Amino acid sequence: MKILIPVIMLLFSQAVLAQERIVEEYPDIFVRAAREHKSVFFIFSSDYCGWCRVFDNYHASPEVKKIVNKDYLFQTIDISDPESSERELWEHYSYEGVPAWMIFNSEKELLSDGRLENGEQIGYPLEPAGMDMYIDVIRKTSRHINKKQLLVLREKIVYFDEVTE
Repeated sequence: MKILIPVIMLLFSQAVLAQERIVEEYPDIFVRAAREHKSVFFIFSSDYCGWCRVFDNYHASPEVKKIVNKDYLFQTIDISDPESSERELWEHYSYEGVPAWMIFNSEKELLSDGRLENGEQIGYPLEPAGMDMYIDVIRKTSRHINKKQLLVLREKIVYFDEVTE
């Protein structure tokens, strides 16, 4: 028990520091999020990642954009350069691939790190478990979404098959 408490404290402090790190890197978007009463949806992406483009296209599609832009500001973080601070930030959060995503509220609190309960990273939510989790996160973190809109978001994931252009 004496060992368990310091380990828990270390893990908690790392999570707090991790949150502070992204807040420090992107302060302007949090100012805007507070002003507009929105959350911030960070997406780690790379030039060489086809699924990243699919995820970007998904969020940019007119039907999806109309729904999610009421509640979220999107910030893409390009990790293509292995020597960049963006890549270092992605590594700091221990993501295994891209796309990877996180959602923070305007008060700078982490709402989701884009991982299932078992720690598996979702990325583009094409698999059933990832899709369920993604839709559930949107449902829980959105102030304006309704059931019909959630169905549209789910449908667009399933049928959005254009990887690159």
